[in-house]
Amino acid sequence: MGEPVYTLKTARERTEKNRLDELHVALRDTSPTRILELGCGSGAWAIDAATDFPDAEVVAVDLSPTLEGIPLPKNIKFQIVDATQSFPFEQNSFDVVHSRFVLMHVPNARDAMERAARLVKPGGWVVFEDVNLRRLIETSGTAVSRVMNLWAGIAEARGADAHIGKKMESIVRDTGLFSEIHARKIVMPLCNRSSASPTMTRLAEAFRTSIQRLVADWSQRFSEEGISKEVAEQFDIEIDADSPEAQHELYFVWARRTL
Repeated sequence: MGEPVYTLKTARERTEKNRLDELHVALRDTSPTRILELGCGSGAWAIDAATDFPDAEVVAVDLSPTLEGIPLPKNIKFQIVDATQSFPFEQNSFDVVHSRFVLMHVPNARDAMERAARLVKPGGWVVFEDVNLRRLIETSGTAVSRVMNLWAGIAEARGADAHIGKKMESIVRDTGLFSEIHARKIVMPLCNRSSASPTMTRLAEAFRTSIQRLVADWSQRFSEEGISKEVAEQFDIEIDADSPEAQHELYFVWARRTL
């Protein structure tokens, strides 16, 4: 699947350098002994966390057994957990709780975020990273906009929110549990092959490939809702046309729990 786009380590991508440096220093200062990743997917972030903090226990959870058969650091523990249900962990039991590009798929993500926030120890950190599809819908061509709009409707019908990224900061603030809250928004081209920056080109390529894989999966699962194989093919043609106007909107929120 290639190198992960976002990791716990300091920036591999210049567009993320300041944000990740600041977050990395904050987590280093915490000296975490127990870290939780919600929706670990390929395990890239959890593996980075386990490598960066070898004395910490890293608990990686997902709805599917995605880490089975993968060589893992000894300090990673994997559990199957449904984020829509009560978490099988004690409150105030983790130094860091992290979720990356998962919340947009979770029904009632606000509730999941609030429950995740209560898992953080006083002085610990919660880190949420997600998207707002609205910008992509508004800036893309007809086919890409159609697919993203259809997906947003499908998500909404299932109680999820494809635009959750822009709401995360206010949700974290509304918990009343955090005294130090940071938020960043990054606008990134969907296609950027012609960019003078090789770093931005690689980053755009990674996100475009990820979206193409998602849409291919959606065409198998949601054809009756309008994302048919034919619609997905039109999406691929348009997304490969390298439209410079199409843009992602990515949001990052990290907050320290009140002591």
